[in-house]
Amino acid sequence: MPGLLVLTAGPGAFLSPPMKPSDLLRADHRRIETHLDSLLRALKRLNAVQVAGIHQSFQEIQRIALGHFQMEEDVFYPALRSLAPDLLAKMDQEHGHVRETEQCLDQLLSSFPETPSERNLVELFRLGIEFHDAVQCHIVDEEDNLLKYADSKIPEDQQQRLLAEMQKIRSHNAT
Repeated sequence: MPGLLVLTAGPGAFLSPPMKPSDLLRADHRRIETHLDSLLRALKRLNAVQVAGIHQSFQEIQRIALGHFQMEEDVFYPALRSLAPDLLAKMDQEHGHVRETEQCLDQLLSSFPETPSERNLVELFRLGIEFHDAVQCHIVDEEDNLLKYADSKIPEDQQQRLLAEMQKIRSHNAT
């Protein structure tokens, strides 16, 4: 038929772009945020019954964050440190703050009484919110600044090498 335009697509024309290291980190962030949401809901309704759920959410965040921080600090951040030293210094500082609040909350939960006083609950609320906010602020800052920067500055071949190294860490931590 004259004037008929036929479009054809070759093999792989509809494949999504290759995964990047930032995609792996974002996926972890979404998993962490699921547990942060549960933590926040329990903190908002805080009473003695909610403590077990808070502890469970906190432990899940710790479990995911352990491998996540290892991927960032052992692979991803070193690859970017010379390109964006100020930004990486900020990420390092945020990791330090998250770890500090994590340690305080962990200590509190490990010795939390079965029958908590009002003061115990207030302290749990305070530390829980501080931990939640430290983690959430870091996620937002990292995604809005570092991950966007990395996606635009790291060449594709280097991104694939970093991704492979990060996936090794993830699979090692999964066992």
